[in-house]
Amino acid sequence: MLANQSNQDPLASDTVPGNDIYTQWRTQGYVVVPQLWGADQAARLRIICDDILAQWRAQDPQTGQPGDKPDATVMRHLNHPAYFQAHPKWLGEVLDAAADPHALDVVQAILGEPPLFRCTSLFFNPGGIDLDGNWHRDSQFSARDDEAEKAMLTAAGDGGSGMQFQIALVPSDDIEIVPGSHLRWDTAEDYAIRKAEGGKNNRSNHMPGALRVHQEAGDAILFNPMALHRGRYRSGILRRTLMLTYTKTSEPWFDYFSNQPWFSQPNYLAQLNANTRAFYEPFVAAYAPKWLTQ
Repeated sequence: MLANQSNQDPLASDTVPGNDIYTQWRTQGYVVVPQLWGADQAARLRIICDDILAQWRAQDPQTGQPGDKPDATVMRHLNHPAYFQAHPKWLGEVLDAAADPHALDVVQAILGEPPLFRCTSLFFNPGGIDLDGNWHRDSQFSARDDEAEKAMLTAAGDGGSGMQFQIALVPSDDIEIVPGSHLRWDTAEDYAIRKAEGGKNNRSNHMPGALRVHQEAGDAILFNPMALHRGRYRSGILRRTLMLTYTKTSEPWFDYFSNQPWFSQPNYLAQLNANTRAFYEPFVAAYAPKWLTQ
């Protein structure tokens, strides 16, 4: 499953024991789950996501502007109701995907408590440019300086309160991570690539210890966003990766990801089965008061 890996083998079975997941996550900062979804389910979600992507490129319903730009590589909130006017039942399939019991079992084994939904995203290959993504930790986008970011890493410890859960809808070699980097601050070599000189070197292909993940359609990788990681985006190489973002139910985090007031619309959740609806009810309870104040 992984290229250029020296010390750790990925979790290689369809049914991964919870303790193994927990240990892999804590020590390495990532977990690979082969064939979380079967080929048919991945193909079905790709059809739906391609339709949503085409609509977003024409007009992002959140901004009213076209989403398509030559360097565009990600869109958020695939579950926005505007995308399902022609195919209303597809909304249920997208929401079912993020509430998939197999996925949630893995997330709960890692977080140690029931997960709270945050966001759906789709990564895709750009239309007019080739990009080796920028190396980053998600902490850098909310920390005011290096000392504040170091404090965030220390507070997160070996687990953290959230994760990125990326499921390939087509075969992909586009995710890189530095295993174990969630446990430490940058080495001098790491920092020279990630942040030095205004980040001018952050697309370098020489990050020490970098690991490129290979995914077949339906394979999932979960990784700690505090770890050093990046994506790759090539115009001529198809990429369709669905990302599901979760946090601990005990630590809700309000931001652009969780700001989804359409969940409060009448009948938005009405078509869902009882189990899927029950998964989203804590999300609505946690954030609806904030939606009302925006």
